[in-house]
Amino acid sequence: MKNTRLLLREFKTLPIRKMKVENCDEIRAVKIEESGERLVPINTFPERIINQPEYFIQGIKGALPVGYMREGAYKRLLRAASMLPKGFRLLVFDAWRPASVQMELYNRVKDMLKLKNPNASCGEISELAEEFIAFPSENETEPPPHGTGGAVDLTIVDSFGIPLNMGTEFDEIAENTPTRFYEEKAEKGERLSETEKEILENRRLLFNIMESAGFRNYAGEWWHYDYGNQRWAWCTGRGTVAFYGRAKPKFTWLKDIL
Repeated sequence: MKNTRLLLREFKTLPIRKMKVENCDEIRAVKIEESGERLVPINTFPERIINQPEYFIQGIKGALPVGYMREGAYKRLLRAASMLPKGFRLLVFDAWRPASVQMELYNRVKDMLKLKNPNASCGEISELAEEFIAFPSENETEPPPHGTGGAVDLTIVDSFGIPLNMGTEFDEIAENTPTRFYEEKAEKGERLSETEKEILENRRLLFNIMESAGFRNYAGEWWHYDYGNQRWAWCTGRGTVAFYGRAKPKFTWLKDIL
């Protein structure tokens, strides 16, 4: 097995591959054969993964103070974290998401886009919104990725706990938010500043460790990765079936979680 330094060098220099243009209709049509795998908390191994629940911190109603993922996806996340340099860890902003939080975020994105595009129709605003956040569908055959326990939003922190520079903040809607933004600049022959080269290497590192662990990235957001859900199945190739459908953590007393 290659040593950590060699892997790190490869992960930072290996370009982020080109990804298919997302087709929402095809993704929603992917068959789900639910595995029944449980959701587990992701705050129990801080030596590898830091849980920073951004929506709870920011006061989004219904957001939980602890993140949850399907057990198999969480184990793969630990595998990705093990590929990082000594002292570096993954920092998770969001994983499983209640339906009420999905709806709240969707409406907030739409409101923001309405302000930026006052002449756009409701249909155009909804279409734009779905480039940044999944429609909060209640249909069991097409759950939002975060509602399955197979999606995760994350970054990397160094040995001092400082997040690596990825070019934007989490959830920031900007020109350089797409994962391959700096990769494409380099491919066009545009000169990258030293800071931009650093961002490119950091994004490559995150992308390559996550792909090596079995996840697939959403091209529109450098921080979003999927495993086991419909988007993951669509990304991995035709004929692949999703095995994570809509799910919820099990709580003894909290019965009305959405």
